[in-house]
Amino acid sequence: MDAILDLAIPVAVTIIMVSIGFGVTLQDFRVALAEKKAFMAGVTAQLMLLPVMAFLVLVLLEPDREIGLGIMILALCPGGALSNILTKVAGGDLALSVTMTAFTNVFSVATLPTLSVLAASYFVGSDVNASEIQAITLQVAMIGSVPVLLGMLLRYIAPTFGERHEQSFFQISLMAFVLIMGWGIIESINVFYASMIALGWQLLLLLCLMLAIGIGVSGLCMTATQQRISLIFEIGVQNSALGIAIGAIIWREAAGFPIYATPAAVYGSLTLLLLLPIAAVASWVSKYTAAAKP
Repeated sequence: MDAILDLAIPVAVTIIMVSIGFGVTLQDFRVALAEKKAFMAGVTAQLMLLPVMAFLVLVLLEPDREIGLGIMILALCPGGALSNILTKVAGGDLALSVTMTAFTNVFSVATLPTLSVLAASYFVGSDVNASEIQAITLQVAMIGSVPVLLGMLLRYIAPTFGERHEQSFFQISLMAFVLIMGWGIIESINVFYASMIALGWQLLLLLCLMLAIGIGVSGLCMTATQQRISLIFEIGVQNSALGIAIGAIIWREAAGFPIYATPAAVYGSLTLLLLLPIAAVASWVSKYTAAAKP
C-alpha cells in the first residue's frame, strides 16, 4: 500500500505540473516579469520576511525543540507544486506563480543548506551535512520545474491541442491527485488524527501567519487581482515535500518516522484540505461576479 502511494502521488503531481505548463506561454512569462514590483515583493517576503516571522513566533510559543526545528525547516522551504496548483484553481496569474516558484527554489539551493544547519544547531544542537540538503533541494527544484517546461514544450508543438484540452487535463489530474491524497489519509487515519491533535493548532497558526503576510504584501503591491492571488499562495504556501526530505536527512540516524519531518507532513495535508476548497470557491465567486457585471 505504501509503495503504491509513494509512486502514485509523485506521478499525479508530475501530470498536474505538465498540465500547468500547458497553461502558460513565453509571452505570459514576459508579462509576469514586466511587473517587477510584484515579483520582487513576493520573492523578498517568501525568502526573508516569512522565515523571520516564523522564527519569532517559535521563540514566543516555545514548542518542543524537535517540533520547533521541523516547523522552522518548513518555514525555510519556498513554495512548490501546491502553490502553483492553488493559484491555477483560484484563477491567479499562473506565469507569475511558476516564475516565483522557480526562482525561490533555485535560490534556496544556495541558502537553504546554511539556514538548515543554523536552525538544527539552534533548536536541537545537532550537526547537519549541508551538502546532502543542497543536493535534495536541487532535486526538488528540478522535479518541480521540468514537468512545467515539458508542458510548455508540448503546447508549443501542438498549440491548438493545448488550448483546447489544457483545462480538462488539469481538472482530471487534480481530481486524481486529491483522491490519492484522500486515500493516503484514510489509510493512515489514526496517525493523521494523532498528529493533527498534537500539531494542528501550531501549524494552523503558521499557515494563517503565512497567508496574512501574503495578503498584506499583495495589498501593498497594488497589482491586479490575478497577481494578488498568485502572491498570496506563493508567499503563504510552503513546500512540504522539501520539508519532509530535509527533516529526514537531519533525523537520519534515528529509528521510526523522522520527527523533524512530522510538521511538514501534517502541514501538507492540512494545507490541501483547507486551501483547495477555498481556492475553488474564490474562483467560482470571481467568475460569477464577472458574469453578473453588465
